[in-house]
Amino acid sequence: GSTNDLDESIRLSREALTLRPSGHPDRGLFLNLLAVALQYRYNCKGAVDNFEEAIRLHREALALRPVGHPKRNTSLNNLGAALSTRYRISGSADDLDEAIRSHREALALHSVGRPFFSFSLNNLANALDYRYSRTGSVDDLDEAMRLHRGALALRPVGHPNRGSSLNNLATVLLSRHRHTGSEDDLDETIRLHREALTLRPVGHPKRGITLNNFANALD
Repeated sequence: GSTNDLDESIRLSREALTLRPSGHPDRGLFLNLLAVALQYRYNCKGAVDNFEEAIRLHREALALRPVGHPKRNTSLNNLGAALSTRYRISGSADDLDEAIRSHREALALHSVGRPFFSFSLNNLANALDYRYSRTGSVDDLDEAMRLHRGALALRPVGHPNRGSSLNNLATVLLSRHRHTGSEDDLDETIRLHREALTLRPVGHPKRGITLNNFANALD
C-alpha cells in the first residue's frame, strides 16, 4: 500500500493502544502491532525515530510476557530481529549480543517441528553470523552453520523459504572455506547456490542476489 495508508495504519494503531492501558490483557498484542508498523515505516522512509520507538515498544511487550507466557517467544524474536537491524545500522556490539540472547531464549521456547521453529533457527544463525563477521569467532560461525542446516532440513523441496535457507547455509560455508581453506565447504557452497538459482528463475525478485552470491563463491 501507499505511505499514506501506512501512516493511517500507525495513527489507528496508536489510538487502539491508548484504549488498552497498562494492565489490559491485550496491551502486549497492540504494542507489537504498532512496533511492527513503525519498523515497516522505517524500512520505507528511513525514519530512525520510528525504529527507536519500535524497540521501546517491543521491550514493553516483552516485559508483559514473562517466563511461562505463551507469546513470550514471539516478543523475544521481534525484539531480537529489531536489535539485529539496529546493529546493522549503528554497529553496536551490545545490540548484537542482546539480539543473540533474545533469539537463544526464543529458540529454547519453540518446539521442534512447530511452524516457526525454522524461522527461530534462522534468526539466531543470522545474528551469530553477524558476530562472526565482527569478531572472527569460529565458534559463532560453526554454530551458525549447524543452525542453518537445521533450518534447511525443515524446509524441504517445495517449501517457500527453501531458497533463503540454501543461500544462508551457502554464505556461512563460504565464510568457513575462506577461514579454513576447506574445499569440501566450497564444493557444498556451489551446490547449494546452484539449487537456489533453480528456485529463483528469471523474473524472481531475489534472483540477482543469488547470482551475485554464486559469483562470489566462484571467484
